Amino acid sequence: MKKPEQQWETVRFVAVRLPEVPPERAGEPAVQAFELRPRAGGVPARACFSLIRQVVDAAAADPDLLFAARAWLASRGGRTLNLHDETGEVLAAGGFTLEDLSQAGEGSARRLVSLCPSNAEILGALGAFDRVVACEDSSDWPVEVQACERLGPDLGPDLDRVAALAPDLALSSLSVPGMERNVTGLRVRGVRQRVLAPRSIDDVLAELRLVGEDLGLAERASQVVAQMQAEREALRAARPERPVGVYLEWWPRPMFSPGAACYSNELIDLAGGFNVFAERPGASVEVTAEELLAADPALCFVSWCGVAEAKLDPDNLIRRPGLEALRAARAGRVYRLDERFSGRPGPRMLEGARIMARAIAGL
Repeated sequence: MKKPEQQWETVRFVAVRLPEVPPERAGEPAVQAFELRPRAGGVPARACFSLIRQVVDAAAADPDLLFAARAWLASRGGRTLNLHDETGEVLAAGGFTLEDLSQAGEGSARRLVSLCPSNAEILGALGAFDRVVACEDSSDWPVEVQACERLGPDLGPDLDRVAALAPDLALSSLSVPGMERNVTGLRVRGVRQRVLAPRSIDDVLAELRLVGEDLGLAERASQVVAQMQAEREALRAARPERPVGVYLEWWPRPMFSPGAACYSNELIDLAGGFNVFAERPGASVEVTAEELLAADPALCFVSWCGVAEAKLDPDNLIRRPGLEALRAARAGRVYRLDERFSGRPGPRMLEGARIMARAIAGL
């Protein structure tokens, strides 16, 4: 299946990312510019979004754009809309929640589609995977997923097929940038969805309860939540007295690491460390070799998105130009971390903290 060209869509437009942003906005966090191509012909419009403000041509303004802007923000850790037209007029502003993006029906969902591995794991933990009729390609747990129809990659599943399957509910996600394509596309196709995008362990626990309510499994959800809470307390009690700096790498070229609005900070904290880039705005941030050298972490974890643990290469870090002097790498303190635990905000995520804790305890 060919990856969709659009980054997000509305009933009127498809948004295609432009290679450059306006010079005056180049310094804003996570800034992206788009051409808004009309579906029914006409003159294209422009939009430019960042975590600070979102600007669209006045001619393109419509209620669907509010939804799209919120979805784009949520996938990058933002929860505050600041939407303007090109003249500076405020179109919409203020905080929002994921409930503003969801259209779930309490207790009635029997036929499900899952569009993110962590969502599949939630359904597995709730004992509800027998209701899933299709999921994206990356899901590998629970074991029942092997018999499931596959829809394509999690950043570009076949949304027309989702609509044709007519699920009672799709569990979509905004846990990583790019997933706004799925969430806006489901809305355009009229598919009911529960949108999940946790930024903390407490968010994961709350979303477990929400999905339990959607499926009529509130009691089972409470049991899963209680087990995760007990695991978290055990990790917290075992932390060393003094935390150490940790660099967690989600992608090597360019280098990406968790930012301020990410659950990974709590996993690192529970393991006995602190994220050396925790002050950077956003959920996922690009960093340079120079910035990593200056941060001087005590140890590093490579946990590349979509890469199996056996294929992770810790030595890759020290071989990169500019990182020859990285002390953690030179000392051999770079470790593999299975992204199934570090990169999936769901019921198995605390295993990521346990893996990091073992490495930190060995310092």
